[in-house]
Amino acid sequence: MRTHYLQQLSELEDLIGKMAGLIVGGFDEVAASLTKKNVAAVKDAANMEQRTDKKLDEIERLCSLLLLTQQPVASDMRFIVSVMNVVVDMERIGDQIRDIAETAAKCKKLPDDEEIGFMCECCSFMIKGALESYIGRDVDGARRVEARDDKVDAAFDSLQVKLSERIKTTADTDDVLNDLMIGKYLERIGDHATNIAEWTNYVVSGTKDVSQ
Repeated sequence: MRTHYLQQLSELEDLIGKMAGLIVGGFDEVAASLTKKNVAAVKDAANMEQRTDKKLDEIERLCSLLLLTQQPVASDMRFIVSVMNVVVDMERIGDQIRDIAETAAKCKKLPDDEEIGFMCECCSFMIKGALESYIGRDVDGARRVEARDDKVDAAFDSLQVKLSERIKTTADTDDVLNDLMIGKYLERIGDHATNIAEWTNYVVSGTKDVSQ
């Protein structure tokens, strides 16, 4: 019985790693597509989202099975609870990756704002850092992710100011609004990555406060 329990926990770790790989690869592809009009990225993002949704279902089923049929010790219980929350943030990141791809495909001119480029770099760091920290139980890495979120928020604030001025002087407002939406999706991705980082500390210490 104990061996089967440990195998199930190992399977859960493996599923998290596979879902993480889908998210990281999907974001990198969509971020790269912002530099050139790439309609294929929309289809790829949709396929990625479907695969992450499938992994989400598998993970939630396994978590429920563990809670119903096993008696997890405190540390394992924290891990299972954290997984059930982390995969929700991962799924939301997948949604926003799809949204960025779909919005970029509508643009007549792809965004060249330095804020969006900077936010893409930060979000790439945050997604990878949050997932690696969570899987590796690396609280210091989680703190670095949280610190980067302030830079994403500041870049989005700057982008909003810039676009509010631009919309006053352009007849074509569609791309201005598309740029704003892409920035908003990136800002949300940063928030979800921060949430994942906070769950790292919960698994290790029982509190989500990564500043401790």
